Amino acid sequence: MDDMQLMQARLDELIAAGERAEALVEEWNTRRHTATADHGRIVAATDALGTLVSLDISPLSRRNLDAVQMADALMTAISGAEEAAAAAHADLMDDLRP
Repeated sequence: MDDMQLMQARLDELIAAGERAEALVEEWNTRRHTATADHGRIVAATDALGTLVSLDISPLSRRNLDAVQMADALMTAISGAEEAAAAAHADLMDDLRP
């Protein structure tokens, strides 16, 4: 194999790796990460970057939890969703490394 063929083969590998990385990032950007608290009655969801996009609170949680318990449950759900997003980001970065 001459130098030109070797360079073409390497270029083809780099293009394939770039296309794979682009597909991974595109898929990662559409992900939502959720976590729950209060036996699943509070659900927090974040986008791929860990930004809170939704927070669902069951009427049972509103009725049964006092302010401190509610705050703790909200923080548990939100933190869990943020941590899931961070873990997914770390996995993506590992996949993108050669």
